Amino acid sequence: MGIGCSSFAHLEDNEYLKRLSSNVSISENDPFWNQLFSFTLSAPRDRNEAILLEEATETFCKMLVDHNQHTGNFTSLLKVFLSRFSELKSSAECDDQLFIWQSRNAMFVIQHLCKFLAENTTEMKMMEQFGARSLVERQKDLTSGSVFEGTENVNYAHELLSALMDIIIHVPILDFTYSLHIEALNTILVLLSVQMFVPSPGDNGPIYRILMTGQCAAKANNFMRALLQNFIEQRPSPEAGSRENGGGSFVIGIASAVASGLWSALKLGGKKDSGVSKELTSELGPPTIGRQSALLILALINHQSYVDPTGQPFVNPYKAALCCFRHVQGQLQGPSNGKQKGSLPSFHINLSRLYGTACSVQVYESSTLLLYSLLHGNPDVKAFVLSKTDIDSLVTPILQILYFAPSQNSHHIYMALIILLMFTEDDHFNKYVHDIRLPTVPWYTDRILSDISLGDLIILVVIRTIQFNMSRMRDRYLHTNCLAALANMSAHFRSLHPYAAQRIFSLVTLLTKKYRKLTEKVLAIMATSDTPGTVSDASATSSEQAEIDMEPERDYASNLKVLEEVLRMLLEIVNSCLTGGALRHNANLVYALLQRREAFDQLRLHTVYQDVLQNIDTVINFFTGRLDQLNQQTMTTDEVHSVIKDATVQLPSHRLHKFPDLKFRYVEEDSPEEFFVPYVWSLIFNKSGLFWNPGCVQLFALES
Repeated sequence: MGIGCSSFAHLEDNEYLKRLSSNVSISENDPFWNQLFSFTLSAPRDRNEAILLEEATETFCKMLVDHNQHTGNFTSLLKVFLSRFSELKSSAECDDQLFIWQSRNAMFVIQHLCKFLAENTTEMKMMEQFGARSLVERQKDLTSGSVFEGTENVNYAHELLSALMDIIIHVPILDFTYSLHIEALNTILVLLSVQMFVPSPGDNGPIYRILMTGQCAAKANNFMRALLQNFIEQRPSPEAGSRENGGGSFVIGIASAVASGLWSALKLGGKKDSGVSKELTSELGPPTIGRQSALLILALINHQSYVDPTGQPFVNPYKAALCCFRHVQGQLQGPSNGKQKGSLPSFHINLSRLYGTACSVQVYESSTLLLYSLLHGNPDVKAFVLSKTDIDSLVTPILQILYFAPSQNSHHIYMALIILLMFTEDDHFNKYVHDIRLPTVPWYTDRILSDISLGDLIILVVIRTIQFNMSRMRDRYLHTNCLAALANMSAHFRSLHPYAAQRIFSLVTLLTKKYRKLTEKVLAIMATSDTPGTVSDASATSSEQAEIDMEPERDYASNLKVLEEVLRMLLEIVNSCLTGGALRHNANLVYALLQRREAFDQLRLHTVYQDVLQNIDTVINFFTGRLDQLNQQTMTTDEVHSVIKDATVQLPSHRLHKFPDLKFRYVEEDSPEEFFVPYVWSLIFNKSGLFWNPGCVQLFALES
């Protein structure tokens, strides 16, 4: 099986595609359909093959759309598939691989045509294609008089979407039904992709209304359970050659009998490059049911709520289902947030297995975004995760995303950081992470780490992320969330590793130097602009030049403001570590503070820091005095640490000013769909394995 990509050129002469797209009607009872669906077909392996397929079939798609209002051939195709749909479950149970294979091929043809319609027509015109009737049928209506009875035409988009959902819910996933499930998931994604081709993230067109209301909405709970179960199980795609051996050999026979079949089997996934990591190939290789299910969940739950024409608020049934499911046989543990009536859960699922999967797949953006959605939307999921004694299994992959920030999508960094922030909202988490010991952290290459706590690792990675952001991204939002996570943890810092303590004050030193340099630049620019005679004649050229010269001043002033906020927040975090009962548990922190005490000299000159420096100065003076009494210059490091430990219990607490506790909570912004809808669809565009014409995309900016 399998020939080169040049085989796509043969499609231009294919007799079945010509007949399907011609101006001649084909009845749903015509044997033609069995012949059309009897080909060896697998999804294109990469973007180049997908483009070749698009180019080879574009003319046929255009002709079919142009003729469909007269022939109804697309409608007949839908009817044929729907007539097969009711037998799919029994066919899977009876091992009828031929029937499953042909049905899968029928679905692929439908999907391909739907994608063409989504890209090249409006959604309303697309819906017209689902209800088109042939001239023969309309003539029969005239002859019988039924046209005058007011009977509405059937729009098969409703039935198609309902059938696709039932396939995912009810048809068992076996090796020979795997591709059937993939095509069902892909077809729903293709239908929903109309969102990509409009500039606004609030598309409430016919296709979304079908899914969000009526019989589709009634299936939302079971559908979301099936999708989430698919994500949990992460079934790998069957071996590409499995259909060539044993039970799948019938496909070759059919392909041989139908010599003019559509196109040669492109083996799903092909050979893997031995130089590419397993993680990367699973992200970029053939679609899996688990990955496509996660993407579909994200597309459904992030569709915005709205008020319908009658004034009734619309509640997204898929988002409600995700917010209200519970652990197997579990009862409602958290507030329902008005998402459901009473206390009945939408469905039950094994949260232990969900947790295990979440720990193993955080390297993928879609998995991180799905974890965020679960933690933010479902209180039981968050409570269950925070109760895990092995929470390092989930936190460590999240930290890896942040550690490798230079190679990550910025949105992936945001989601990982927000998840970490949500964890730090819990005081038990903040305490427990210092009890979890990590014997080694092999991916942390800045320094060899051994016998370090999870809390220490969080501090190190978050500080590193702040430094990366200062030098590369300069994103205030990222700074805010990094510092909020550290602030939530700060009162619970315990027995910090010497390296973690050093990094805290190294960051203070670094930011202080930046602050001094930026202050000098701003003052220099201000002095220059105030100097008489520096402004040239008021010509157009000099005016433009003055505007250009002012740009650095605005940039420096803005950066200075951000840096000032970051430094103050960092000093408040240090205050939180040194006050209350935290001081006696942080001898290494005090030692690092004494080593870096010169870093605070520059800050004492600025009134904005006076209040937060008082406690720091008190601690520095107290411990410096104790060490001076013992002639610290002749003491070893261990002896200095011993003095600090003994003295921490002797520092009079009344000498330290008590600041309000630092507690930050993540709150989703108003109109979250403005961020999440474009983000989700950019993930689907880039990671689903489906190909859409980039020139048609309006919802988000394409990566260069």
